Amino acid sequence: MFDRRFQTKWRRLLVEPSIQPPARPTGGRRGPRTRPASGPGGRAALALVTALFVLAACVQPRTSRTPRYQPPATISGDVTFAPGELPAERELQHLESAYTEPALLRRAWLELELQRPQQALETAARVIYAEQPPSAHTESFARYLRAEAFRRQGHPERGAFDLQRARELAMDPELQRRLLPATLTPQPAGLPWGDVAVQPRDSWQPIGANRTNLDRMQRPRRVTIHHSAMYFRDTRPQAAAAQIARIQRQHMRDRNFGDIGYHFLIDPSGRVWEGRELHWQGAHASGSNNVANIGICLLGNFVRQRDGQGPSPAQVRSMERLVVNLMRHYRMRGDALFCHSDFKSTQCPGPRMAPIVRQFARQLQARGHFVAAGEEDE
Repeated sequence: MFDRRFQTKWRRLLVEPSIQPPARPTGGRRGPRTRPASGPGGRAALALVTALFVLAACVQPRTSRTPRYQPPATISGDVTFAPGELPAERELQHLESAYTEPALLRRAWLELELQRPQQALETAARVIYAEQPPSAHTESFARYLRAEAFRRQGHPERGAFDLQRARELAMDPELQRRLLPATLTPQPAGLPWGDVAVQPRDSWQPIGANRTNLDRMQRPRRVTIHHSAMYFRDTRPQAAAAQIARIQRQHMRDRNFGDIGYHFLIDPSGRVWEGRELHWQGAHASGSNNVANIGICLLGNFVRQRDGQGPSPAQVRSMERLVVNLMRHYRMRGDALFCHSDFKSTQCPGPRMAPIVRQFARQLQARGHFVAAGEEDE
């Protein structure tokens, strides 16, 4: 850091013996000032100054760096709609040069948050009408953002198609929640099955059934119990409605069903929901096993693995009451209750549910026939 001559000079000053100053001249006049002596104390001071100077020259100042903003890389409700770590305006500036689908969807959402619905419409359109068509998952977010932009402009009717399309495609739980009506409050459907209240089909906002892919139901003579095989403990009606709508979309899109496969669904609170209308044959027990067979699905994953759960007592009670009322209404035999696994090699309705169903089936068999009041046994 120092050139050799500079180091030599300082070494001489530190090592050479001190020079005694000349005697102060006598008389009234002062002589010229002389350099102070450099004794042991002086050499130590010079050594300290040198060391500090060398240390200061060697140490480089460190500058703190602010972490660089990273645009979102995935599309989900937890990412697209998340509260930003930066102010919305500043994050939007970072996203102006990002053109990936996750970045564009996040940008459209921030534009809505900043009360710029027209810009959000244009940004979402770039995703929908891109040269490479988006996936169903991506399109569901873009359609929702367009519908929301139209709503904030005061023209919700213009976004009706986008809203319907988003509901058909949405699989993300947070997006499904946002697509539900804000005032969703399921109402009993007039107790059509004795003392069992059934939430009407419209309560969970289904997409229209494809009636060309449905068969007429024969007079029911058996009932089959299923589980949804998806972990679910939420007792809120909004959450159950979103879960049922998700099952319908999976059945129609992934399995090519004409509608949701089950006729009834029961959530963890014991609330019973209408699924496929009973005048249409179900799609839940495989092939001809669906003929004259009413399908009841309990929401939950009733396996014994770590991601499993047991049915709630309220679910079991509602299932038993619904089965009894259906059997009485259609005058079924006492041996008309089945598990899905009775028709197909499957765990459904799960090891934690199947024993409950079989025990209840034995109780029903002991009763024999179910005869509706005022009717004769067949």
